[in-house]
Amino acid sequence: MSMRKSAEAAPYLMGPAYAVAALFVLLPIIDTIAQALPISLGAPGWRYGTVGVGANYLISFVFGVLALCLLAVVGSHRRTLRLFAILIWIMAVLLVVAALGFSLDALQVRAGIPKTEERTLAMFKTGMLKAVFKYLVSAVVMAWTGLGAWRAGKALPAPVVEEERPLLIKERRQDER
Repeated sequence: MSMRKSAEAAPYLMGPAYAVAALFVLLPIIDTIAQALPISLGAPGWRYGTVGVGANYLISFVFGVLALCLLAVVGSHRRTLRLFAILIWIMAVLLVVAALGFSLDALQVRAGIPKTEERTLAMFKTGMLKAVFKYLVSAVVMAWTGLGAWRAGKALPAPVVEEERPLLIKERRQDER
C-alpha cells in the first residue's frame, strides 16, 4: 500500500485509537479506586495503602497519556495537544504531592509496626521507597511529556482556512475586463 493511501486511511482509526489510549489512562484510576473502597480519607493507613496500590498502575497511566499525545500529533490536533500538555503538568504536580503525602502517611503507619519486627520493617521500608520512586519518576516523565506535547502543538502547522467567496457576487473573468 502506498504512503498516500495509508495516510488517507489513518483517520478512520483515530477515534478507536483515542478510546484505547483513554482506557490506558482511566482503567488504572478505576482499579485503584475499586481496591480502595470504602473511602476513608482521615485514616493514614487507608491513604498509605491507596497511594501504594496506585503506584503499581502508574506505568499504564503514563503510557496512555503518551499514546494520547502521539495520536494528537498524528491527527494534527494542535489545541488538543495544548490541552493535554496543561493537564499533564497538573498530573505531574499531583504525582509529586502524592509522593510527599505517601511519605508522611508511611511515617505514621510505620509507628504502628513493633520495632521487634525487623523483617516487617525492612519490607515496609522497601515498599515505601519503591512507591515513592515510582511516583517521582512518573512525575518527571509526565512533566517531560507535557513539555513535549506543548512544543509539538506549537510545531504543528496551523490549519489552513480557505477564504470563502460570497455566493451572490459573480467573479469577473480575466477576458471580460
